Amino acid sequence: MAPKYKKAKLKSALVKLQDNHQKRQRATDIKAKREAALLEGPKKQQQGQNGTAASKAQKRVKSNLPPPPYNEHDTILLVGEANFSFAKCLTLEILNRGDTITATTLDSFDAGVTVLYGVDATKLSKIKSFKGKRFTKIVFNFPHAGAGIKDQDRNVVSNQKLLRAFFESAADFLTDKDLGDSKPGEILVTIKTGQPYDLWNIKKLATGTGLLGSKTTYPFRPEQYPGYEHRRTIGFKQGVSQSGNAEVENKNPKTFVFVKILAKEADMAKEEETAILRKRKRAGEDVSDDDDE
Repeated sequence: MAPKYKKAKLKSALVKLQDNHQKRQRATDIKAKREAALLEGPKKQQQGQNGTAASKAQKRVKSNLPPPPYNEHDTILLVGEANFSFAKCLTLEILNRGDTITATTLDSFDAGVTVLYGVDATKLSKIKSFKGKRFTKIVFNFPHAGAGIKDQDRNVVSNQKLLRAFFESAADFLTDKDLGDSKPGEILVTIKTGQPYDLWNIKKLATGTGLLGSKTTYPFRPEQYPGYEHRRTIGFKQGVSQSGNAEVENKNPKTFVFVKILAKEADMAKEEETAILRKRKRAGEDVSDDDDE
């Protein structure tokens, strides 16, 4: 049976969702602060002298951050939302509105928030309420298949398949000047850098669809999004997950931006990809997993 899509007012519902999340973390955070205080006790006097200056320096650094790439005129689709803290941040801190945001998750739980849940980001065309809709931005933060595969090569392939299917699914829901929209839409995907994430080859996965072109790449800084807390696919697990954004702060995450290419360019890209595959097959190469390399 198809999942039911529940809707509610975004601002109040997101706050309720965050309250539950914060309660689970409160005990862990208090314990961590106590342990940190014990470890830093000998340094407390010296840090007290420099504390004010450090705080001011930190504020200056934050004030120099570029503004997030979202504005009040965007229509935004968020996929793969975990704790909805990113949706909450956009609504309450960045845009001061939530009526242009659609937040979705694959998880099937009663969030009581303005979301569509049970939504597979690789099968957006299956969502009846999306029929005829287009978005200026489709956002997938820290996608991961969550397959739990220990073998790195197989794990990489599982995530490449997820992303390739997502790109093919999302491209049709971008705003398009050829269809009368005021501006072309963008797909924003944020992932960690380093191994194994660099092996995903995300740009090739997107452009290899023949539907998308790479526009730009820039660092993702969690401090730009007050209240945002990264969560892994498995969600928050006591004693396993780290609080706040500890799991991504040292991974130098980047946001990759892709745009829909013209139909003529798409046909040319597809023909070029097909020609390359045929050439490799004639050379006797195994190209069965070529899309996932």
